[in-house]
Amino acid sequence: MVRMDENQPLLGGQHNRETMESTNCVYTICSQCRCLPTRYVLALMGFLGFYCHIALRANLSIVMVAMTNTTVDTSYNSSAVECPKYNITGTQLIGEFDWDHKLRGSFFYGFIITQVPGGWLAEKWGGKRLSGYSMLGTSILNILTPIVVRHSVGLMIASQIIQGILEGVRLPAMHAIWARWAPPFERSKLTSFTYSGVYFGMATTLVLSGYLCARFGWTITFYIYGGIGLAWFVAWMLLVFDSPSEHPYISSEELTFIHDAIGLSLSQKKV
Repeated sequence: MVRMDENQPLLGGQHNRETMESTNCVYTICSQCRCLPTRYVLALMGFLGFYCHIALRANLSIVMVAMTNTTVDTSYNSSAVECPKYNITGTQLIGEFDWDHKLRGSFFYGFIITQVPGGWLAEKWGGKRLSGYSMLGTSILNILTPIVVRHSVGLMIASQIIQGILEGVRLPAMHAIWARWAPPFERSKLTSFTYSGVYFGMATTLVLSGYLCARFGWTITFYIYGGIGLAWFVAWMLLVFDSPSEHPYISSEELTFIHDAIGLSLSQKKV
């Protein structure tokens, strides 16, 4: 960082001086906060990213029940000895749309396309930007889902395929980032925690989406998960970097530790 002379006038007057002082203040706070190593911040952001990833994907599968207008024939009058007390009658589910299984699986048509090229794209553009912008695009499309689905089923299927294409690069992008960040003897711990966000997201989405649909209606779920994805995108772009050497406020001790650990691992592989 270039050190400025306090007596040197700044171009642009008082506004530029205040802007530079605010920027320096942010970097000073970040550089002094050593309570959590930056690689652990990366693991936490990766965990939250995969939580958003699975929540955006699984939400439609759950709320589709509330969106669909159908009659489920669950009539059952038990006369068997083993279940004499149960008498279940038919239940009608009234939603806005009258469709069948057309939407099921459309996300994965796009998801499978970018699995292999995702690794190449991460190496070319950087895992940070690839993962971040994929979440940005998916979150925006998720927020627009109530408008899209009310326009036409075909447009909704196209939206789901595009979301699958965007989300398909997330796993390869995360692999590319951890290849530069994870010391070999911490790699299993860091990556396991990161990818466990998938299971946390699935468990919470199954419960939360059903509750939100019953209480507020199905549209609110797309706005909530899309908003969470946008918030994650902002935090990801501010806190995460493709490699330790690019991080502006990583400690010199951690930077040396990561470089030495990864360098030693590479030299052992060559031998």
